[in-house]
Amino acid sequence: MQLKEFIEKNHALLSAVAIFATITALLSSLPIKWMGIVLSFITMAGMVVIWHEIKAQLPEKMSPKLFMFRYILLWGFGALVFYWILEFREIWHVFLFVPLTILFVYEIVQTLKPLTQLAIIKKVFGIGSQKNFFQKFLKLAVLITIVYGSLYSATIFSIPLNLILDTIKNSFH
Repeated sequence: MQLKEFIEKNHALLSAVAIFATITALLSSLPIKWMGIVLSFITMAGMVVIWHEIKAQLPEKMSPKLFMFRYILLWGFGALVFYWILEFREIWHVFLFVPLTILFVYEIVQTLKPLTQLAIIKKVFGIGSQKNFFQKFLKLAVLITIVYGSLYSATIFSIPLNLILDTIKNSFH
């Protein structure tokens, strides 16, 4: 697929990311600082969802220009998120565990997703069939375990990560 085709096919998603990026930047300058940061986080989360959808639309075979565009998008978006986390350190000292929890849950689910194709897992969890009470309870127990484990891990990891991010921010000033 050529870059022009990709942009024509996904212009609505690309436009939505641009709009969310603009809103994120504008919200960070609200007079009530903490409210601007919270609203910026929400719009940044929206950008992450849209970016993930754009990434899913990328074909396996692509032109060199589209290949470069993919990495420019990836690194540009990553740099924007990194800057945002560095710039608003006062709120991330308290709330860094939130995006870390979301990231951990996402990564665990993506890692476990191939296991759902195994026959024993399908049978135990009732995947593709009517679930009984035990299967519903087991699915809920696994979900709670993943979320709680991710939350606990994110809380633990946020302490040293905040120290590292503070050091990085201080080295730039």
